[in-house]
Amino acid sequence: MKLIIVGGGPAGSQAAELAASKGARVILYEARPGWEKPCGGGVPERGVDLCPALADAGLPQRIAVRARIFSPSGREALVPLAEPLRVFSRCDLNRILLERAAGAGTEVRREKVVAVFRRDQAWEVTDGAGRKEQGDFLIGADGASGLVRSRVAPHLPRLDGSIGIGYFLEGYSSDEIILKFYDGLDGYAWIFPRRDHLAAGICGDGAGGNSQPLFEQMERFLIDFYGAQILRHTVRYGAKIPSLPSSLKVEDSCLGKGWALTGDAAGFVDPLTREGIHYALLSSRFLSQALERDDPAAYPRACAAAFGDEMAWARDHRGAFFARRFCEAFTLLASASRPIQAVVSDLIAGRQEYRSLRHRLGARVVASGLGLGLGLLRRLVVPDGAPSPSHYPIGPTASGASL
Repeated sequence: MKLIIVGGGPAGSQAAELAASKGARVILYEARPGWEKPCGGGVPERGVDLCPALADAGLPQRIAVRARIFSPSGREALVPLAEPLRVFSRCDLNRILLERAAGAGTEVRREKVVAVFRRDQAWEVTDGAGRKEQGDFLIGADGASGLVRSRVAPHLPRLDGSIGIGYFLEGYSSDEIILKFYDGLDGYAWIFPRRDHLAAGICGDGAGGNSQPLFEQMERFLIDFYGAQILRHTVRYGAKIPSLPSSLKVEDSCLGKGWALTGDAAGFVDPLTREGIHYALLSSRFLSQALERDDPAAYPRACAAAFGDEMAWARDHRGAFFARRFCEAFTLLASASRPIQAVVSDLIAGRQEYRSLRHRLGARVVASGLGLGLGLLRRLVVPDGAPSPSHYPIGPTASGASL
């Protein structure tokens, strides 16, 4: 089989590497040798499980060993991570995975695809240099707004979108991730440490299209936490983050006659965290396995079985998850209870399912001891308008960051 893959991010590169290593002829189009993307760049351990090469300590990465969480009122919880989080520059990560695909035998063409057509039983693509190529199967890994999705699946409903914006903060690094929740925001702010800078961002509902209020919220937090000097050397970024709408099931979003979508192009992004690297690696692995067995229909079935219910739950409960009262209670519990910290650590590592989260949290409150459990349950809901118990610690020393 001859595969044509458009897009060389984690989804496209991994699909290419796996297929080429099994003997398929693979042509991958990606004009960029490495590029940034508006995200922290954290790869959870379940993502590393899918691509063990990322565990190589020699790769350019930063290891985060704890998470610092702030509730809307400013309450703080410091959570040690049982599985340290690997944080890559997306430029480095994309380059590493693309090089692995080429090393497995993929023919990487540094051109942008400008046209896609179905001709008889084959696909024909045209690149920016006017060169045409035909293949038996087409894989769209060029993102939610990419060319392939728009050409092969115009019948699919539009993907939902969030806004992801932020800064790369030059000269700072750390060994922790920071998460900040806000009252009334269907999202959160993050600070992830990379080798020589911090990736600070914030996400929220993209329906309004106005990102300036999000920037203002994030900047206030950054200044409170680090001081005004943090914004002296910044690189600004922004993009839309896709997710599946309620009208589109996982199994209906990614496969057609002679084509498949994977990663962001299929809408495979966590509706709560907006994390997509794990789903890019997982969906591309499922697709490669299905094509190797000459059973493309196995691909959407595998995706639905692995994460269909989780994505639907996350989409349907996002409002409750980001509600002030839940965020306050969650942060309070995490600040006071090691069993709750274990749940938070598993959430960050991708080991904790959303559907069993409430039950496990309740069980861990009880496991913390009857007195502590009753005290936490009495304070489980923080009344709206309650005074903030503290404001953020000031300065890089408080966060472990350094210039």
